[in-house]
Amino acid sequence: MAATIIGNSTNLAFGIGSGETGMVIQSISSSASADAVELKNKGGDVTAVVFRNKKVTYSVEGAYTTFSGSVGAVVTVANGSNFDLSGYAAYVTEIARNRSADNFETVSFTAVRYDGIS
Repeated sequence: MAATIIGNSTNLAFGIGSGETGMVIQSISSSASADAVELKNKGGDVTAVVFRNKKVTYSVEGAYTTFSGSVGAVVTVANGSNFDLSGYAAYVTEIARNRSADNFETVSFTAVRYDGIS
């Protein structure tokens, strides 16, 4: 059931908006990063900066249903922000499945979207 936000709800989000394929999603996070290359003058002050190797990293966790991703495969992350990177493919870099005697089987994966790679 969807949550009701009471009060000033402009631009607020609660919960997870969409499902992810192959799992009952429990959490997702995304973060953007880049390498900064600085040009310094003779006094050591930064005079120019280039940002390169931009990427977005996603971490997704949920209860396993039919998830069939593999390391190196392309995955579509329904709930992740692309932080305006031009690349639209995210590549799986890590997968873990966990089982225990008193809980549901879970699956988690990490995927990376690289700028300009589709």
